[in-house]
Amino acid sequence: MDAGIDLDPVMPARSAAHRKVRDVIEHRSGVAWDLAVRGIRQARPADAVLAILEDKAVAPSILKRRHRTPYAQLPLVTVSCWWAEELKNGTTARRRDILRTLSGVDAVIVFSANQREIFADAGYPADRVHPVRFGVDPSWYCPAPPVETSVHPRPVQVLASGVDRGRDFDTLAEAARLLPHLTFTVVTQAGRVRNPPPNMILKTPVSMEEHRTLLRSAELVVVPTHDLAYPTGQSVLLEAMACGRPAAVTGTDAMTDYIRDGESNLRLPLADARGVARVIGDAMGDSEFRNRIGDSARRLVADKWNFRTTWAEVATVLERLALPGDGALMGHLDAQP
Repeated sequence: MDAGIDLDPVMPARSAAHRKVRDVIEHRSGVAWDLAVRGIRQARPADAVLAILEDKAVAPSILKRRHRTPYAQLPLVTVSCWWAEELKNGTTARRRDILRTLSGVDAVIVFSANQREIFADAGYPADRVHPVRFGVDPSWYCPAPPVETSVHPRPVQVLASGVDRGRDFDTLAEAARLLPHLTFTVVTQAGRVRNPPPNMILKTPVSMEEHRTLLRSAELVVVPTHDLAYPTGQSVLLEAMACGRPAAVTGTDAMTDYIRDGESNLRLPLADARGVARVIGDAMGDSEFRNRIGDSARRLVADKWNFRTTWAEVATVLERLALPGDGALMGHLDAQP
């Protein structure tokens, strides 16, 4: 990586027998032990341990709190996507479990600045919570080449895509009902839109390549969401922006860091079908405005809001916490190969 930091990943279980034993142990214990135990060898020479995501931090935190080498001697950093929501709205038992894990965590990396206050209110120091902006790969998510554009002469008018619980497709359906002259294409799991209007086309999840093709062909990409403590929908928002398409997202506190309303994207009102319809209708009525937004969006993601800048910010957090040493090797616990 840039900034002189190398991540040495602990790879997931490969063989069927290994996966079976892992699943039995972790199901019975409720703790993801496999990566932490197999990561001991790589952690010994490391300057810090990075756990991605929350569940991967539980076992290293337990070992650290029990003063087990090498975790007891290493800073433990966790990337968190969902803890803030659980700390704010979860059960007392769940909050207690998270805080127990956090007692062995030296720093938490989150994807929105609003989460610092939520962690602090729960009792975890705000100065240990480090917001970084999520990023995507602008070399993959990029505007369509001319030959591809010519293959898709009938563009998607309004596109929405997503399967996570944060999507507010019901409000979008009501907004679509107010805009019968427009066609809405929604890519999500079956049953997620309870009462789709006649002008809404529903598609089940598609491949990564088809997802990119849909983004590229959309006149407007919309990301309607509920109000959660963590950012939801930022992946599709940034992917659309990287493809040079105008995009609109619900303006929750968690998404504030990702919104440049009227410049590089658009803000949708929360749980307000008429307001959402107004934003969509205005944008769809002005192609020059959409083109300007899309061009600005592409530049912003290519220059700043991309995975390289995300990892550069993560590297900065790790460098500050790393033990004195060569500064080159970081332990890395990750569920992905």
